Amino acid sequence: MYSKIKTIAQFIVFVLSINVFGQNPEYAYLVKTKIVEYLHANNGSLSINTDLGGGGSSHYFATYSTVGDVYFDFMSLPDNFSQSKIRIDNTAIKIANYPDCEYVREKIVLKDNFNSGVLSFGGCSFQQIVYPLHIVGTDNTDPVCSLTTISLKGGYDWEYQIGNGGWKTLASATQSVNINIGDIYADNGIDINELPAGSVQRSIHFQTGHKASNKFVARRTYTITGCSPVFVEYYDKTKTSCFYKADGNIGIKLGRNIDSSKERLVVTLYKSDRILIGQEHTTNSLIPLNSTNYGYIWPNDIDAGTYYFLYQTQNINLDIPTAPDIDDGSSWDKLVKTPNFTIEKATNVDFTAKWLNDESCFEAGDGKIQVEVTSGETGRSYLYIVYKIEGTTETLERNWTSFSGTTTVINGLGKGEYKIKVKDSEGCLAK
Repeated sequence: MYSKIKTIAQFIVFVLSINVFGQNPEYAYLVKTKIVEYLHANNGSLSINTDLGGGGSSHYFATYSTVGDVYFDFMSLPDNFSQSKIRIDNTAIKIANYPDCEYVREKIVLKDNFNSGVLSFGGCSFQQIVYPLHIVGTDNTDPVCSLTTISLKGGYDWEYQIGNGGWKTLASATQSVNINIGDIYADNGIDINELPAGSVQRSIHFQTGHKASNKFVARRTYTITGCSPVFVEYYDKTKTSCFYKADGNIGIKLGRNIDSSKERLVVTLYKSDRILIGQEHTTNSLIPLNSTNYGYIWPNDIDAGTYYFLYQTQNINLDIPTAPDIDDGSSWDKLVKTPNFTIEKATNVDFTAKWLNDESCFEAGDGKIQVEVTSGETGRSYLYIVYKIEGTTETLERNWTSFSGTTTVINGLGKGEYKIKVKDSEGCLAK
């Protein structure tokens, strides 16, 4: 009987969780311990430590708990740790001090795998669930526009704070959340488009941890801006019309029209190596393409090469003769970078010309030359022109004459030397 009392006292002394950090840590574990049954003297013990220390431990004695009771322990980790070790030692001891149940597990978690999922253990009257706490934002960059849905994972109880306002509950007992920014601001009666540049309400903070004990990991903050039209795809992309010209073009298909009374669309073209090509803006409505998409055609010729666009909308007051200054952050919506696109050169027109036969007799004028186009753009027809060369003089012998297919025979030529040029139906000369 004495040994049993001594064991109980030892268990009670070590019921604790260590948090040695003065501010919210980047990483922590939330341990949820549940009493699932009763087997005489029961000890549920879990400890967490890292290669740099930190962590903590929890010990619960089922004799003094009720089946179904749940306990939480928040254990902070140092920011620069490389791995953590979780160890579980659960036992149930009979009156005679012999083990009735022993459950021992150990798990090593690398920092790179910290957010890989919840760890669950169960043995000897206890269920221990370990939640990794570290906020990770998926597929979002700062700033985000007001229509964006942000996905966050790595938590348990979630709260948000707009600017310097109070923290409000977002979700409870869940690892991840999906939040539409516009919905949150609307629920709080805030119109993002009316917030001036630099307003603290253009920042929204998220934190996660254990609300009941008021312990959280480091928050994640986003700056909120208005939304430019969503990029859908490119359309009507054209090569340069000729191999030697720089007149390619392309259109951008967007997810909404612009309101010509309130905003303008500003589009900047860059070569893929970040060389600025030019910038254009418009307050005109875009080209309706279907019920949901609208088009903007880049108005200038584009040389062959690989490019991308940066574009954004700007809120304007048309009563003012000039648009807002470029540095007026409150008027600009989110900047969008489009995927790279490539303008190709048209296939060069090339041909061969060969003698077929001379005049059959003096001044018969029945000599022949065969012309064959060997390369060029598909779907185009061709024309030839013939000059007769006499010394340094070139005399037009046959003006531009079209022919079908890629091969033709030029008839009716007299004795002499000739020069032939070929072009396609778009006016592209063979080079």
